[in-house]
Amino acid sequence: MRPKVCEAAARIFDSVLIFTNGTLGLFALGRRAQWIVSLDGPRRINDEIRGNGTYDKAVRSIMEASRPPIVHITISRLNEAFVEDFVEDMLALPIKGIGFSFFTPNRGEEHNEYLIPLQEREHIIKRLLSLRRRFGEQVGFTEAIARQLRVDGDYLSWNSYERCPVSRGLKCFRSDGTVKLCTYGDDADCARCGCAAVSAFRGAFHPPNYESIRVVFGLLLPGFIPRAKKGNGAK
Repeated sequence: MRPKVCEAAARIFDSVLIFTNGTLGLFALGRRAQWIVSLDGPRRINDEIRGNGTYDKAVRSIMEASRPPIVHITISRLNEAFVEDFVEDMLALPIKGIGFSFFTPNRGEEHNEYLIPLQEREHIIKRLLSLRRRFGEQVGFTEAIARQLRVDGDYLSWNSYERCPVSRGLKCFRSDGTVKLCTYGDDADCARCGCAAVSAFRGAFHPPNYESIRVVFGLLLPGFIPRAKKGNGAK
């Protein structure tokens, strides 16, 4: 909604990630900027979450973009059954790749309708790894990233505000310019965090992991092209 700010950022910073629902188009911003389109599943599911018509508008923007964007899905109770269908649909479009996060609730929301409890994430993590094996690097989810989201992996070593590498390294602001603690807001429940930024960063560098570093490069370097798997079965 503020294209002049996006244009200025693309001139100032070495790398700019711009998240959008895609309904206003993906105008050219130069080689430093990368569009990331947020979609939450196939048309019916996405539009239940984001409003009628948003899926078709976003897909139209992707098709008309001057350079392939990245697509991001937040996995929740509403769309967990449709992840495979969504990935196939997206990889049939001219996109750079797909990123994944899990819905993060606010503190005190014990029965949020979107929340997938930590203990139930494991079967979805396995499905995402299977998609990675099937489609290649366009699925931005590696074994090292998966380890960061597993309770029996590294998850408990970072899922608090004090230990979060992203919150320590970023300054977050609301649209009015006031400071907020986290990209998810002041009340985000760190104990049940599903942030893709944390899992990708730690997956790439704690310890260093080549596959996950390539996922991060795919985000930060607009000219970087992930390797798609030949004969991957996409429509």
